[in-house]
This record gives sequence, C-alpha cells and structure tokens, in this order.
Amino acid sequence: MQFLHISDTHLGNRRYNLESRENDIYNTFNELIDTAVREHVTAVVHTGDLFDEYKPSNTAIMQCIRGLKKLKEKNIPFIAIPGDHDTPKKKGEIYTHRILSESLELMHLITGDEIKFYEMNYNGDTIKFFGIKHIPTVAKQKLLDTLSTLKPDGKKNVLMLHQGLRDKLPYDGAWQIEEGNLPKGFDYYALGHFHTRFIEHISSGVLAIAGSPDIIREEEIEGYKNLGKGAYLVDLSGDQPNVGKINLEIRPQEVISINTSRIDSDIDNILKKYENYKLKPILHVILEGEKIERNKLFQKISNLNKIAEYYRIFKDNTEEGEKTKIKVPTGSTINQIIKNYLQARGYSDNEINSIIEIINNYNSDEIENMIKKFGGMDEN
Repeated sequence: MQFLHISDTHLGNRRYNLESRENDIYNTFNELIDTAVREHVTAVVHTGDLFDEYKPSNTAIMQCIRGLKKLKEKNIPFIAIPGDHDTPKKKGEIYTHRILSESLELMHLITGDEIKFYEMNYNGDTIKFFGIKHIPTVAKQKLLDTLSTLKPDGKKNVLMLHQGLRDKLPYDGAWQIEEGNLPKGFDYYALGHFHTRFIEHISSGVLAIAGSPDIIREEEIEGYKNLGKGAYLVDLSGDQPNVGKINLEIRPQEVISINTSRIDSDIDNILKKYENYKLKPILHVILEGEKIERNKLFQKISNLNKIAEYYRIFKDNTEEGEKTKIKVPTGSTINQIIKNYLQARGYSDNEINSIIEIINNYNSDEIENMIKKFGGMDEN
C-alpha cells in the first residue's frame, strides 16, 4: 500500500507579485498530482497549507479543483488537514477545505475534533489516517489533549499534523509540540508546516516532514540544494514504512554576492553562469564593498534581467567610505530627517525628492514605476 505525502503547496502564492511565480506554484502542484496517478498510489495525504491564504483566489481554487478531479477520476482519495494559512481568521467563516469536501466531494477533510480519522480498506486490512488541524501556540494544551485521545487501532496507522516541532523551530511561539508529545503506535507521522524536508526513525515508526514542493521563501534555498523539493512516496506494505523521495524540477533560486569594487566582472560572471538555465532563476543579491552612486548601481545590476526571472537586493552590506555626522534640527519632520540624511551622503535634490516620494507612496499602485524611474529603468 503506497501513498503520496505532500504538504505546504501554498496554492495562490504570488511571491514578488509575479504571475510566473504563481504559475510555478500551480505547476509543482499539478506535477505532484500527475506523480500520484503515475505511481498508482492508494491515497494522497496533504499535511496543511494547501492554499496560501484562507480566502484563496478563484484561480487557486480552480487549479486545486482540476487537480483533485484528476485524482477522483482514478479513485485516489485526497486526505487533508488544514494548516495555519488555511485557517479562517474571522469568526463564522469556514475552511475552503469544507467546500472541497462537503460540497464537491473531492477531499476527505480531517480536523481532529468532529472528524478524527479517515479509514480505508486495502487487501482486507484497515488503514487509518488520523489528523488534527493546525492549532496555534496559545491553544497548545488543547493540541496536547487532542493528541492524547488518538488511539491507533488500524492494521496500519498514519498521524497527520501541521505544527511546529521544538527541535526544528526552537523559537518562542514557533513550536507547539516536542517529539515526546507524539502519541505512540503510529507507523508514519506525516508532518507539514516546516518547509525543509526531514525524515527520522523514531521508536514506533517514521517521522517525516514533506516540506514545501517549491521554494516559498529564500531561507529554504540551502535546504533545497541539499535535499531537493517534492514529496514522499510512502510504502506501508512492510513491517516498517519505506519512504522514497520524489524530486521535482523547480525554478532555481540562488543567493549571490556582488562586490561594488568589481561590479562589472561580478555581473559578467553571473550572466555566464545562468545564461543557459532551462528555467530563469530568482536571484537574491547581497551587496558587498563600498557604497556607490545608486543610479550607477541600479543601471549595472539591471543587466541581471537578461538571465533572471527576478532579482532583488536581499542584503546591502556596503559601507560608507567615510563616516559622516548628521545633525538633525529640533522639531524636524520625518521627511526633513530623511532629506538631511541623504544630503549628507551626497544625494542630489532630485534623487532625494524621488526617494521621499517612494517612501510616502510605498503602498501605491505606482510604486513599481517610481522605483524603476529612480533606478534609471523607466522605459518612457
């Protein structure tokens, strides 16, 4: 009996406001659906954050329905628990999962309260999938109480959770349970929430974090390089679960450094490295060296558009050649303080006015055009 463990698909995520990134997310989801069909799995298990927002866009819902219909046509049940991104933020609102399960019958939803498990029969044996929806840190005791009520009584038993594990997210407020809180007797502990893959054999079975199948945030890049992205193909036929990796080919992302003292050669090397990539990468740039004139910097760095789907200055570690003391007049407005600061660093009046305009209109629809104009990339 094989099932596909996937998680944190974040359908509808539109990182950097790019349509191409939103489509990347749909493509990885559709690849996982095709993988489930190709591998003739008995079920697909999703451990939370199916959608990026609790009120997903129509496009995200449509993409999800198309994928789940493919599974239903092949009699492959889709078993899911809601993650924190799926959780309604207002009282009285419902999970989108309930529309997919109760109205469209495309999903088997498990929440841990009114629905504690999904049961299926495989070659005469009972396979039980238990699950609990994401429970926030403030209600940690409720989570522990619910975990203590779960009784694995099938021939094979799977527990689905979308929670922070202390070993993986050891920050205040980020974790809700420790490994020792997991109830005994389950063959496979399917976890979501953490975006980097992880597998561990524990006393009674296997604990596996499927991770997100695409890179949602830049801090996932190192894990992607070491462990890949995709899903787990889990075989429960033997005494112990056999877990295999399904790796997907996704749009690459890299953190790169550019030193302003050799900016031309650094950019040339980057262009050569990525010019033949099948999928244009997302580049997160760390600037090093001394600060240089912003117009000059933006004009040179804009050459990355030739090979990158998108680039951004991730960190600016450049330093001033000489430190300058700035006097701030008493009673100054925020704009006047910014103006004094920029004047002391040699910015022209036009540049200063542009920067202040950008700051004051950061949430305007015109902000992208303002930044392009400031960076000398205005096509008009």
